[in-house]
Amino acid sequence: MSNRHVLAISLTAFAVGCTANSSDGTAHVRVAHLSPDAPSVDFCLAAHGATDFTGPVLAAAGGSTGISYGSVTKYLDVPAAQYDVRLVAPGGGSCATSLGGLADFDDLPAIPDGASVTLAAEGLVAFGGTTPLHLAAYVDDDSVDAGSAKLRFIHASPGTPAVDVGVGGGAVFDALFSNVAYGAAAAQTNGYITTPALSGIEISARAHGAASDALSIRPAVLPAGAIVTAFAIGELTATGTPLRVLLCNDNAAPSGLLSQCSIVGGTPSRAHIRVAHLSPDLRAVDVCLATTGSTSFSGPVLANLGVQDGLTYAAVTAYVDIPVGTYDVRVIIANATGCSIPAIPDTKGVTVDEDQTATIAALGDSDPSGAAAADPALRLKLFNDATTVAAGQTKLRFIHGSPGTPAVDVGLGSGASFAKVFANVAFGSVGTNAGIDTLGFVQTTPATATVSARVANANTDALVIPNVSLTANGIFTAFAIGNKTGAGTKPLQVLLCADTAPANGVLSSCTVAN
Repeated sequence: MSNRHVLAISLTAFAVGCTANSSDGTAHVRVAHLSPDAPSVDFCLAAHGATDFTGPVLAAAGGSTGISYGSVTKYLDVPAAQYDVRLVAPGGGSCATSLGGLADFDDLPAIPDGASVTLAAEGLVAFGGTTPLHLAAYVDDDSVDAGSAKLRFIHASPGTPAVDVGVGGGAVFDALFSNVAYGAAAAQTNGYITTPALSGIEISARAHGAASDALSIRPAVLPAGAIVTAFAIGELTATGTPLRVLLCNDNAAPSGLLSQCSIVGGTPSRAHIRVAHLSPDLRAVDVCLATTGSTSFSGPVLANLGVQDGLTYAAVTAYVDIPVGTYDVRVIIANATGCSIPAIPDTKGVTVDEDQTATIAALGDSDPSGAAAADPALRLKLFNDATTVAAGQTKLRFIHGSPGTPAVDVGLGSGASFAKVFANVAFGSVGTNAGIDTLGFVQTTPATATVSARVANANTDALVIPNVSLTANGIFTAFAIGNKTGAGTKPLQVLLCADTAPANGVLSSCTVAN
């Protein structure tokens, strides 16, 4: 005889007579241990209001060690009724004494005939905590459409604020569950959403309304036919029981007395990317990203960040996080409906790594025709950015982004006092001469100086910018912009960005200097 049948028979005696809260049918109950500071437990059941507890349930089923934190029992058959629950120490044979003197849980709802229910022990047993231990009941789905899967999120991490959970991460986050508070499931029916089968994706969690992720699962797999519950467990500030996800395959065959669950997730792996609009004849744009090999573009990225009008010429976004990986990058006209129509050919195979900080720049002419026929056509290029500078020093880099301007020399001072720093820098490039690091930066003492640019090896200045302040501990990028051949507007200028300065909303701290 199975353990489920043994339990059902043992509970029949006290279920009889509770006509207001019982039925002749059978329900299916499992218990989840989600309290990070509670020891292993067993549990006993009694008809609501009765004092005759039956159990310990797991000991009677052969589980002498009870269940530990992060474990969930398999479903056990019980008569449909309303129950009180008492937690007891594992390994004993009596329900007389509760674990640590904990009060019985006597406020649970009735379990309907045929229902599957998870009773989750959530919160902390520590005295005086703001999230005391309690038992929450969640009704579980037990069917799913052919070819589909179901996913539910339950927030059981004490002390963690309300969260959003979705696929992707960083700037390419797509919420599946929004504003789920501690002790609750998402607002969908029983907390579940129905989705196509998912494979090789990333699932991330973040504080509600935040732009960065606190936790991610990668890769995450949700096969067709699966019914899965993701419990947020642990604590944000704990080291022994950190914030994690307990992922349970609700309709999978159990393993012994336990449901098929595993603790997953960790610190998100992110790159830090910004986008620079340096094309003098291109309208305001947005950017979409797709994992290389996929045709599914997420975004538009700026619109998702609340920038509905896109990125205009000579503006640079603040850095945003994106998951590490290899992407196809698509530029679209701002306010476009979706990402289906590219403004220029996609840039494919852009790989970003853990903690990489980089600028993706739109360079060249959108329409290199007529007098501008010799100008470079619009394209995207990635430049890796510096993030550290020696104490008391400053860093400066020059990127040539002016499509109608030949290779240039850039330096300090002007006229006869010109001192070359970046030599013979071609369009779309950074300086590579002596004294410049592999990212194109020169490190020097802080100064307020005149910065000048001239055609490579020429003796006269094409552009002079006085009073450029290169402050201590700052990192700066100077972009040459404008000067489309044959165009009278948007002349040659320098866009100076303080790369490590606080962002101005969704834009980097940049100034156009004539």
